[in-house]
Amino acid sequence: MNLRKVAKAPPQSPGASPRTSTPKSQASDSQSTPRPRSSRKKSSDAPDTKARRVRTGCLTCRQRHLKCDEAVGRCLNCRKSDRVCRRGVRLNFIDTQTVAPPHIITRPHGSKVTFRDDSRLIASLYVGGFEIYPPAQPESPVQENRQSHHDFDMMGDDLTNLFQSVAQSFDPLSFDVPHPNVADFVGTDTWHQSHLVPGDELLPHGTSHFAQKLAGKHEYHAFLADPDQVSLLRTFIEDVGPRMDIMDEMNHFSQILPGFAIGEPILLKAFLACGARHLSFVDPSYGDEKATRYYDEATRDLLNAIHDHNRDSVLCATAALALGFSETMPTSSRHNGDHRAGSRALIRECGWTAKTPGLGGACFRISVSAELLNCMRYNWTLSWDPNTWGVNMDMDHSYANNGGNQNIWHHRILYIFAKVMTFQASSRTSHGLGDDAAQAIQHDHEWMIHNRWCDQWAKSIPRSLVPLGHLQPWQTSSNSAFPEVWLANRSAIVSRLFYHACRILLAKAHPFQSEFNEDMRKMQRSHAHEICGLISHAKDRGVADISLYFLVLAAECLETREAQEQVLGIFDTITKVTGSSAEPIKNDLKQIWSWADAHPHTVAPAQMHNHFYELDPSLSLSNHLGSPPSLHNPLLTTGDFSLENHPYRGYYVPPHHHHPLNPYHYGTFDMI
Repeated sequence: MNLRKVAKAPPQSPGASPRTSTPKSQASDSQSTPRPRSSRKKSSDAPDTKARRVRTGCLTCRQRHLKCDEAVGRCLNCRKSDRVCRRGVRLNFIDTQTVAPPHIITRPHGSKVTFRDDSRLIASLYVGGFEIYPPAQPESPVQENRQSHHDFDMMGDDLTNLFQSVAQSFDPLSFDVPHPNVADFVGTDTWHQSHLVPGDELLPHGTSHFAQKLAGKHEYHAFLADPDQVSLLRTFIEDVGPRMDIMDEMNHFSQILPGFAIGEPILLKAFLACGARHLSFVDPSYGDEKATRYYDEATRDLLNAIHDHNRDSVLCATAALALGFSETMPTSSRHNGDHRAGSRALIRECGWTAKTPGLGGACFRISVSAELLNCMRYNWTLSWDPNTWGVNMDMDHSYANNGGNQNIWHHRILYIFAKVMTFQASSRTSHGLGDDAAQAIQHDHEWMIHNRWCDQWAKSIPRSLVPLGHLQPWQTSSNSAFPEVWLANRSAIVSRLFYHACRILLAKAHPFQSEFNEDMRKMQRSHAHEICGLISHAKDRGVADISLYFLVLAAECLETREAQEQVLGIFDTITKVTGSSAEPIKNDLKQIWSWADAHPHTVAPAQMHNHFYELDPSLSLSNHLGSPPSLHNPLLTTGDFSLENHPYRGYYVPPHHHHPLNPYHYGTFDMI
């Protein structure tokens, strides 16, 4: 029966009833009898009278103990009573409202007070917190505008001192916040974290005016008007600078530094000496007089700067590195300097490691990679402990933390290569003394760690360092015994060469398996073919200089006559570019390969450096050309100003800003 269609009955008296009256007992029985389940169901059209609890009401209604209608903006109760509708502040930074302060206090004249707003840092700890903030605006100047240029300079000096004092008192590491990408590039040191003054990130103990120029603080730029200097600087930019920037993503020496060197005589003369040295090599009629003149002038200016307490350490280290690179170039004249060791000592004085951004990190890579190649060639001991380089080896979380930065991966493969070289030297020594079981197990553990690093590096490198093409010999029509490997740039080629060299050295230094073991020979042969394929198909002339280092290592591992003959042709091609003579090396390789037409005397692979020395004029820093190489790394005794035999004896004085308690003191680096 539809209840909505039943008409209301007229009121009746208590005693009257149109129906038959029911006894009281029956009425009570009928009331106690439960109704059918269908009659107890609530109709779907019946209104829901259950009170809804307010969850997001305003604080004003909550304080007045009123029910808020939760209206956005201003609720109904607050509009009726004309009250301020106060809302609670949510801590997820989603509904944060940013409004301008009621007024800004004007800074008094001559005030040196600065304000630091940490709200962005705190908001960045929450998901979506940093993005809600508008772009940061530059703060108003601390001091009022002065009337004279002198007063403006004084204001800049006061501001610099103020910012440096603030940076020293503020340590970002005091926040317990995981930030693994910090250690990948800029390091975790306080002086690396502070970028308040552009250019100061290159020195932990002072300010470099040259570094501030690189940071763009000076607008005026000079230019060359001498045709001869223009030609030599162009030669440096096109031919020499790219060879120095072979592992530098920013190309400091070929693109950034030449423009700034025009205003710095020391650096300009060093670049001109490199350009003249290259021209004298490619064109013998040019002569070596200009290269010698610019080299001597730059050396004299550098020694005068080294003798000054207030020198610009960044400029001196950069110029010394360029002069040291000119010493590695073929020349018919002798140089009296020792700038390769001098640049290493200056780099240590500046505290540059793998954590240093920009120019400091680039100079560090150039110096360290050159020493690593010489150590591989002559079985030398490394002079700079790689554990002090500050390389972050956390390769599992790299893409989440600047993993695409090539410089990080260059530093990592250099670190792995240095550790493998150190491991090989220690294994060679321990084998001579006789290993016990515990030492052999320790060496096996270290070998597995280094091998795992190589695997991680190859799997985690960014796309720019991965080959774009890899064709097996049977897939090409070149009749080559080596695969054709195609990489996009020279820095990728060099990094790949270091990687394959690590694999070969590990195969030669396994603690439980001989290098003549079939598995180890297969490992050596595979990576040797990869090196030969990279070098033979590389069209970049800039990698020819360092290719000889890796080609000798790979050639020793070749086993077939076809591959051996082809690698001899690769030697001829490279020496035409570099101007060196590879005949002694080729003869020694034929002896190692047991060719019948080789010289009768026997040559072991470890003895090849005696002939190969002639290909490296850089070693003239400690030996005369053609003499046998030294039995130890020259940088062990010359690459640090704390050593008695450092290269700038009689000229060097500690910089004025140097402090004996400085954690980056050049004498604190460990020697191995």
